[in-house]
Amino acid sequence: LALGCVACVCLVVAHVNNQWIKPLPTRRATSFSVEEVRQGFATVPLVVVVNLFFAMGYNATNTAFPRQACQMNTLIGGAQLNGTQMNLGDAFAIIACSPLFEGVLFPLIRRLKGSPVRLGQKLVAGLLVAALGNAVAARLEVQRRQAPLLCGEAPSRCAPAGVHMRDISAFWMLVPYALIGAAEVLVNPCMFYFCYTAAPPKVRSLVQAFNLFFVGAVPSAFTSVAVAATLPDDLDSSRLEYYYILNVACALAGVLAYFLVTRCGSSGQDLKDGAEEDPGVAQERPADRAAELQEEAAPCRDDA
Repeated sequence: LALGCVACVCLVVAHVNNQWIKPLPTRRATSFSVEEVRQGFATVPLVVVVNLFFAMGYNATNTAFPRQACQMNTLIGGAQLNGTQMNLGDAFAIIACSPLFEGVLFPLIRRLKGSPVRLGQKLVAGLLVAALGNAVAARLEVQRRQAPLLCGEAPSRCAPAGVHMRDISAFWMLVPYALIGAAEVLVNPCMFYFCYTAAPPKVRSLVQAFNLFFVGAVPSAFTSVAVAATLPDDLDSSRLEYYYILNVACALAGVLAYFLVTRCGSSGQDLKDGAEEDPGVAQERPADRAAELQEEAAPCRDDA
């Protein structure tokens, strides 16, 4: 865990400002220009920060949420559902929120504020919604533990053997699942778009692969440690809300880290230069996207 934290911090700090990357001597020159190299590495801080902090809250949908639902009242028509079926809330939220955000919410905000919803605003909103989802789950866990046991019913079929359900409907878990789904709509497409538009053409696939690595593998390693420390088999013998509070803190820390990495260093200029030199992408996206990317990762030169 410590080595993982140090590695992530080093990646971010090293590439917030890429001016230390210098051209190779002529005799060792490659097909990559120094601007392309700087532009490619300029994506690293945002990829690491957003994906890592967001995925900590998102991973609760695969770890804590199903276990919590299994120790709630899953009865419907006399039969028990599996707690993992509440994950439908996440899927339905994604299906509903995608057209709702793009067709209604974002155009409405654009009319009200006089400018489009920027990439960075969507990312920050996604982190905050993920925090809210975990906060709601924490509140539900407190209420679940206070609810009486359903001793007159059979033990839960998806909880550890012999563990009874509590008298609070598992369908309440649809709410935090839906909030995480809405957060996914705000974060994941934006990160895929960012990696494609910000990376130079020669390394787009590599940057996208790096993004996917930080979407799944790296956050899962951190989550496994958090789960081992805070998530026992029988939730009645622990305080699961501490795990959710940790996820909320990670999401809020992600918002802070986002502003730190996008307001300091030279990454904004690297992204701008690369976007301006890429006519292929310029034809596929609105003309103001290069300026937007620069704005999202603007260095704090004025503050220096």
